[in-house]
Amino acid sequence: MMTLDWGQQGEGRGTLPACPWDEEVISVEEYQRSLESLRRFVAEVDVSRLYTLEDVSAVASLVGHDLRLLAIIQGKKNERKSLRLEYGASELISRIEREYIFTTYLEDREIVVSASNGHSMILQRRIVGFQRYQREELRIVLPSDRDIAFGNKPNVGEQSMYALDLRGGRRENHPLKEPQNVQTQQGFTRVLKDAIREVLSVVK
Repeated sequence: MMTLDWGQQGEGRGTLPACPWDEEVISVEEYQRSLESLRRFVAEVDVSRLYTLEDVSAVASLVGHDLRLLAIIQGKKNERKSLRLEYGASELISRIEREYIFTTYLEDREIVVSASNGHSMILQRRIVGFQRYQREELRIVLPSDRDIAFGNKPNVGEQSMYALDLRGGRRENHPLKEPQNVQTQQGFTRVLKDAIREVLSVVK
């Protein structure tokens, strides 16, 4: 099976990673499956049939993972070192944190897909005026490394999943805070579908 070591592409070319065994190795087939999964999510998920967090989890738990692969393959990798005092350790431990960022433009909009620390995010900004001022229009955050919920019991923290929609007003949807609220679950999924549709329209 063909594999591509995306951690050694682009700006990282010619340098040795700090931990080679920790680099991301993704097959072409896996990446194509993720793209197809995102397309099916947009085409097949019926928002009107989602009533609870359990329903949303059933159709969206892999979306964060698929967006993460997209950010890794299409984007650039940033690395930063951090020092942490971990449980049971007597001294600070140095860790390398990786963030993958894919940025592209669609007419007068900037679209960003990023992945780091177990989360994926879609950010959309409107570019306004001669000075090209960037005005945030929507932001969506999803967990990328685990299921969203088991039943209606959240499996992630409250800030791990939300949608902020600033198009024509301000609407926030926090599915984990209101697992039984139909409007919240459908509102979140509707914004997520809109955002993924825009992302897929610019992915080569």
